[in-house]
Amino acid sequence: MRIYFNLILILAATFSCNAQGSLKDFYFPFSKKTETKVYKYIDKNDSTKIEYWKVTSIPETKELKTVSYDADFNIYNTFDEVITENGAELVAYSDFEWNEKGEEKETKAEIIDKDVYKWNGDKEYTYSVKYLNKYGRFYFKKKRTESEIETITVNGKEYKAVKFKDDYIILALDRNVEQRFHQDTYYVKDLGMIKYKRKIPVQHEYIELELVEILSERQFEKIKANR
Repeated sequence: MRIYFNLILILAATFSCNAQGSLKDFYFPFSKKTETKVYKYIDKNDSTKIEYWKVTSIPETKELKTVSYDADFNIYNTFDEVITENGAELVAYSDFEWNEKGEEKETKAEIIDKDVYKWNGDKEYTYSVKYLNKYGRFYFKKKRTESEIETITVNGKEYKAVKFKDDYIILALDRNVEQRFHQDTYYVKDLGMIKYKRKIPVQHEYIELELVEILSERQFEKIKANR
């Protein structure tokens, strides 16, 4: 009888996972018209660490373009994706540096692997890039594994979120130096990424970046102008 009961529990869990269906609705919303939203994230453990992700959806080209800013509104990264029937694929990636004169320099990367987010089916996938900056040649890889559905609390409110386990590798190719770190990332339906928890062993940092608000482009530009 216990074997039969355990089998029922296993089947019930399987049906529950299947009923979840596509994870597309958990990714950043893709509007039917060109639209820009700015996601403001703050580190739960250090309120001075703020990031703004300016996300623009372009339905005509099925593109999702993200420009990331630090707390001082400096661009540090751009991330362009194309939305397909299977998921989101990376098509362009750039990092930004600033010299002593305050001049911005863009470093464009070569895309090696392109799978950023899968709607269903694949439980493990990767995107990776190679790039050259003033420090030499680098290889960056992110491997994502779908984990489970969890109920999490962010800023006092409960959400049902899909959790991913993300493993990062950064290789300094000219110096034979490797850095690895892990991140748990959470997405919520009709919102996109709501939180990540990242541990960087070398830097002894534990970062819990949480979504605090979503701004319009006009609101964001006004904040930038008044800083």
